[in-house]
Amino acid sequence: MFSTYVVLHAVGASVFHPDSTVRSIGDIDLIRAEYKKINALKLRALQFKYENLECVDEGETTYYLQDDKVRKIVEKFIKGDGHTLTEYYFKDHKFIFALEIVIGGPAIGPETKTEYRYYVKNDKALRQMEGRKIVVPDTKFTEVLTNAYKLLKARNAKNFNEVICNFE
Repeated sequence: MFSTYVVLHAVGASVFHPDSTVRSIGDIDLIRAEYKKINALKLRALQFKYENLECVDEGETTYYLQDDKVRKIVEKFIKGDGHTLTEYYFKDHKFIFALEIVIGGPAIGPETKTEYRYYVKNDKALRQMEGRKIVVPDTKFTEVLTNAYKLLKARNAKNFNEVICNFE
């Protein structure tokens, strides 16, 4: 337990007591279990495609519903030479986790792929990862949190130009 505290403290996580680290790890395990549960459910898909938005070349947002409750949102879009896939997960109308995959690169040259994970409890960062590395939660976390709730609201408004293009 103490070594986990030291590692998290060394990477800048806001950990003040070893017991809180144990709770965070427990919370992350619960989020992982919920992630698996959501992906195992038979969910109803509601898809919205968009093209020629002001800020992206093309894309789509798919809502996955269980009894009319959004459990997962998958957003895909292409902008320039790159594309992004982000999966947002919800439990009881609260955002709990996001997986973001960004693929891109110059027109001539190797393509890069970066994967990010965001673990959330009560709209606060539990952990942010880039690849397999735990990183200090930063403005990307805030953007993902904001985007999750904007997309949740956009389902009813269907105004993706306003929602998608105002993410940045």
